[in-house]
Amino acid sequence: MAFTAMCGIVGYCGPARRFSDDKLQRMLEAIQHRGPDDEGTYSAAAGGDNRVWMGSRRLAIQDLSPAGHQPMVEGDRAIAFNGEIYNFLDLRTALEREGYPFRSHCDTEVALATWSRQGLAAAESWRGMFGAAVWDAATEELWLVRDPWGIKPLYYHFDEGGVAFASEVRALLDAEVVPRELSRRGIEDYLRFGAVQDPVTIIDGVYALLPGYALRWRRGQVELRRYTPDLAEPMQARDVEPMLRDIVRQQMISDVPLVVFLSGGVDSSVVALLARQEAGAGVQTLSVVFEEEQYSERAYARRVAARIGTEHHEALLRGGEGLEKAMEAISRMDQPSIDGVNTYVVSQAARQCGFTVALSGLGGDEFFGGYASFERAALVEKMQRWAQRAPALAVVAGRMLGGLGRAGRKLGSYLESGEFWEHPYFFQRTLFFPDQVEALCRGGRPSLEADRLAEARLQSILEHAATLDSLNQVSLLEARTYMANMLLRDSDQMSMAHSLELRVPLVDHLLAGRLLATPGEEKGFGRTPKLWLRQAFAKDLPEEVFTRKKSGFVLPFDVWLRGPLRREVEGTITTNPGNLWDLGAATRVWEGFWQGEVNFSRPWALYVLSRWAAEVIHGKNERISSLKSTT
Repeated sequence: MAFTAMCGIVGYCGPARRFSDDKLQRMLEAIQHRGPDDEGTYSAAAGGDNRVWMGSRRLAIQDLSPAGHQPMVEGDRAIAFNGEIYNFLDLRTALEREGYPFRSHCDTEVALATWSRQGLAAAESWRGMFGAAVWDAATEELWLVRDPWGIKPLYYHFDEGGVAFASEVRALLDAEVVPRELSRRGIEDYLRFGAVQDPVTIIDGVYALLPGYALRWRRGQVELRRYTPDLAEPMQARDVEPMLRDIVRQQMISDVPLVVFLSGGVDSSVVALLARQEAGAGVQTLSVVFEEEQYSERAYARRVAARIGTEHHEALLRGGEGLEKAMEAISRMDQPSIDGVNTYVVSQAARQCGFTVALSGLGGDEFFGGYASFERAALVEKMQRWAQRAPALAVVAGRMLGGLGRAGRKLGSYLESGEFWEHPYFFQRTLFFPDQVEALCRGGRPSLEADRLAEARLQSILEHAATLDSLNQVSLLEARTYMANMLLRDSDQMSMAHSLELRVPLVDHLLAGRLLATPGEEKGFGRTPKLWLRQAFAKDLPEEVFTRKKSGFVLPFDVWLRGPLRREVEGTITTNPGNLWDLGAATRVWEGFWQGEVNFSRPWALYVLSRWAAEVIHGKNERISSLKSTT
């Protein structure tokens, strides 16, 4: 029987005087929701006056035996591991042939065994999602490692020769490892895109370990190393079905109830179909549905479930309940996000239905070409080049576009500003433009280091994108920014808030690498959305899965902000608690929404940041006194 577990990890390595057993325990208490089934700690001398501490919280997915207890120790090495290695049985078999004496059936021991033989190179062989810490007493080194696409988080703070790390930013705050002070760069990123961009976080001095990177601590010094190669073999359309089938089969291993999130869209329907075909009868699916029918995908999900033969569940979210869930979700966010509430709601519904593991279709849009950005990027690029050659005419054109609805106003504002992104893709994911951010932002501590790391990360992504064709550039940028910093981060923090493990088969790093190595034109990018998924699975799914208009899992915030949430959001934005933004600029944002000039996401972004900061930074732990009073 294989053992795997999701969890959270924390720790510190550096001068012993700067940390303690008490701080480690406070960090563990802060992430108890990530692993309510077990807790473990490890501590050892780390050379000179240095010491290492490691802690783990465990959510049992299979066989809760003592052999899987973490941190796991073997000889001079110890590991704290958060995540899943889906190919651990293959790795284990190879090690057994070499005579390795396994004591457990868990993937954590496989991770430690491969590391003992290969060091950092072992992480290249781990096919899954992970954030891990490995201590090597023989070399007196601590290694932190994160999976190639950033499915699982890992944060760190380095100061005075010591590095503290955790699966959540809040663990570092609760243990008083860092002050509760916002990062100016973090706020600016949040306003630009609705989520802070790695490696910066919303907290000054706390950074995210980048996907596909490792951090080494040795004798009071740290260095970052990239361990994942970009090169991969191109893919062909005929490879899609067998490769996805193999991935879903691996990710369905579980001894606790498992469910597939099903919206009735392409990605979730494909995952549900493969799960049903691989597991046979008994596969269960779940949808969240709304009273506001224009936002509900109930009919589509029901048709898919009936066609493929799953046991389907629905969780009805009524208007008043939805408002309450939104407030709960903000209070549970590790970092603020404009898009995390939906994942919180569906994850809570899954746990209430008795599930501990869920499969999601996240990643299909990024790697199979489902977003409108694949069609629009070329147009925006042409307009941007024209605007740079003729800035005066661009201002005139921008003003004219302002009368053509929200999309026209957004493009018009972009052309008028004269401040263009390094790649035209970013225009489509922009919440507030740079000049608007400058006008709004008043909070947070400026940091040259945060700016340096952020710019270096952006340059690295752009350099990688430059090696790809224009369509695959959009795929990479969607995956490395929007998917990584919003969708995956929200999925982790909102599912783990309910002690739910969320797996994302379409973000398999071997699959992603092969798709990015394949020319975009061959995959139908910008021409036929998700062409390869259509070719592989259309025969087994209802036709409307591929023909209906794309609709994401979106809560009816536009309705709520104009009705039951109006007083609360308007009051927050126009009184500016915490002095996070310029009051006049923020008020204009709210007025623009009320007049139909801007999308709800802009005032909602200001509201979420304010509520989150009030609770997490200022320690007010405020709740809306009575949602009924606003309805």
